[in-house]
Amino acid sequence: MNHPFLKDRNIFIYTAIWLVIAACYALALYYFYDFEVNQALSDSLIFNGLFYGLGMIFWFVVRYNSFDASQLLNLLASHFASAGLSIALAVFLTNAVLRGIMEPDDEYTKYLADSIAWRSALGVMYYSVIILVYYLIRYYYDLNERMQQQSQLETMLKESELEMLKSQINPHFIFNSLNSISSLTITAPDRARAMVIKLSDFLRYSLGKENDQLNSLEEELNNLLLYLDIEKVRFGDRLKVETEVQDEAMPCTLPNLILQPLFENAIKHGIYESLEQVTIRLVAVRDGNILRVTVSNEFDPKAISRKGKGIGLKNVTQRLKVIYGVPKLVFTEKTDNLFSVRLDIPQINLEP
Repeated sequence: MNHPFLKDRNIFIYTAIWLVIAACYALALYYFYDFEVNQALSDSLIFNGLFYGLGMIFWFVVRYNSFDASQLLNLLASHFASAGLSIALAVFLTNAVLRGIMEPDDEYTKYLADSIAWRSALGVMYYSVIILVYYLIRYYYDLNERMQQQSQLETMLKESELEMLKSQINPHFIFNSLNSISSLTITAPDRARAMVIKLSDFLRYSLGKENDQLNSLEEELNNLLLYLDIEKVRFGDRLKVETEVQDEAMPCTLPNLILQPLFENAIKHGIYESLEQVTIRLVAVRDGNILRVTVSNEFDPKAISRKGKGIGLKNVTQRLKVIYGVPKLVFTEKTDNLFSVRLDIPQINLEP
């Protein structure tokens, strides 16, 4: 923790305050003690100049003394000793220097003797105010440091949580894809080969992204097409995808790979449960500072629903909550044969 008055422009502020104090001190001697101007200025500059220098040293008394309750007696003893020595030194040097530079005068000599008491009292006030200011500064530094540490811990926790959430999606998708490739190697080797290539491209994209990185909707849609190409290799004409995206929505940002779980969920509850062609529809519009992305899929209400761990929607909901700090950004709606999920993505600057 560096000296607070020896960095930036604080030294100029500190000096300016002491110059104001010295000016008021000199004016008081001039008007109330009828001193000549040179006497008042000399007295003020020497006495206040000494405390100007001592005040810089007082920081180290505060800096290297603990404020723990168990060390309270040591702290008080340290301050009493520091104050006593500093005030005694300032009063002694002031009187010694003034006696040396001023012309011998009985009245002035008497004034110097009489001034010891009130100089000492003024020194106590100086010391107390300076120490109080230093403690306030130290408290501010400590508070700022704790806030930075708290922010770092929250960032680390956020990154860890995002890493955990993202790690839930990739293995789940890879497991399904590898199972399909394994089956296709026997029934349709060409399709299996094509699926391996597309899977490689998709993983190269997804693994190269940071957990909380924001990408444009256009970039995410391009990556989503890779995912859908992989799924089309598996399901053929049974999978139909329609998109309706506003031009204004294309530059909008959203967390990377946030749409894939929605399509994975739609495929699981749509195509897996139906022998007919199933249409998955994506609609994206910009509404002020909100990007609204809706993914809907047809499903057979009479089919037996496939039970799962529900990783997809929970993952999306939790990731958005962690990144944006808003608890409700995912909305679902279910009708007779249509299931929809809408994401409301705030368009804000997430940089610290």
